[in-house]
Amino acid sequence: MEDEVYKKYKKISKEKWGKDFKLWKIMFDGILIRAKTEPFTPATELLLNYFVNVGRSKMKGKPLIMHPFNYSPELFHAMGIEPLMQEIFSVGLAPLHANEFYIDITNQIGYGDNPTLCNAQRPLIGSYIQKMAPIPNLLFFLSTPCNSIATTYQVFQNLTGVPQYNVDIPYWNYDDPNSEFYDEKTLDYILDQLKRFISWLEQQTNQKLDEEKFKQTMIWVNKARENIMEFNELLRSVPCPVNSMQSGVNFLIMITSAGTENAVKASNWIRDQAAENVKNRIAGVPDEKLRIAWPYTHVFFDADLFPWLEENYHAVTIMDILGHYHVNPHGTSTIEKCYESLAKGTLDLSMIDTCRGPVEFFIDYLIRFVKDYKIDCIIIPIQFACKHAYSFLRVVLEEVRKEIDIPSLMVPCDPYDSREVTSETIRGRIAEFLTEIVI
Repeated sequence: MEDEVYKKYKKISKEKWGKDFKLWKIMFDGILIRAKTEPFTPATELLLNYFVNVGRSKMKGKPLIMHPFNYSPELFHAMGIEPLMQEIFSVGLAPLHANEFYIDITNQIGYGDNPTLCNAQRPLIGSYIQKMAPIPNLLFFLSTPCNSIATTYQVFQNLTGVPQYNVDIPYWNYDDPNSEFYDEKTLDYILDQLKRFISWLEQQTNQKLDEEKFKQTMIWVNKARENIMEFNELLRSVPCPVNSMQSGVNFLIMITSAGTENAVKASNWIRDQAAENVKNRIAGVPDEKLRIAWPYTHVFFDADLFPWLEENYHAVTIMDILGHYHVNPHGTSTIEKCYESLAKGTLDLSMIDTCRGPVEFFIDYLIRFVKDYKIDCIIIPIQFACKHAYSFLRVVLEEVRKEIDIPSLMVPCDPYDSREVTSETIRGRIAEFLTEIVI
């Protein structure tokens, strides 16, 4: 990062964003310090600006809405509402183990023991009790993929009194009439709910949705989707043109900034970097030997796990389940098509599309992924709190084995709390699996 750019953001970091943004400010300072020694890319700029925009929201009198990792914020950008993705805050603390203090506070007030609720959301309660959590003006969540989000958000709403809205995600397929799981009512069901949600937002913010602005927002979000789908295609190349962490940046772009011109710019830059590497036969992991499917979230408290796999086993993790953002671009020629694109994007977002219906959704997803990306093995760090995934993954892996005979490993752990199963134990299990079974 150029010194002038660093000084600009350092000056911003001294602004007074409010007492409830103390921890948010600390996180911003940490990101800025790390960014100082790295190239200043469009993705870096987007992330820094995201933290700034959230921090400044109350200074500017702009409504702030908290939402979970499984909802893309393009609608909020269209309506001039500042989105705060909750897990950026609570999971963002995990690599520094700073979330563990707030997990313990949450437990101490009787919220529940660790096996029952996900620690991706649990720190929100403890940090609020300690007066360290950003308090939004509005709260929003979906019914899928897990009840941990719904439970935590309802507790947070009762503690804060922040107005809350939730949308029920339909179970069945919407885009394949030949599928046994197809229901023609699926798309209309989610469309109706999203339009009701818009009416609620209009009432809460005292402003109407500007349909022309909404249309432009959906044009931008679909251009970013196009860039990312092209990036995903490039990752089929052998060797893979990017390292194990790069695909996760696309998810971060879309879950914080979808529907903005900056998201188009950042996703375009990432795609172009991958395309250049494919053209020049440059590997994201030098001397690539293994290609791993990781159909679950990263182990967030171990930020060096993927680099460790790269260095010790020349293994590239193509994409984890969040990093594999695969929402297709849609037409935006009319307002109604824009609404449809909003609804389809909600149904197809990472982890929603695989976990919202019958187990066959996940089986088909993983089989396609293994075939498309020439996968050598599957690794899944799974936690009991993710009850839906925990219950069906054995079935999924058995069906994948029948279709494509490749080895798989499930590692019981908590991806957000290093005290449950340590990094050393997780790495030991993976090392044994790779050396004794895969290689």
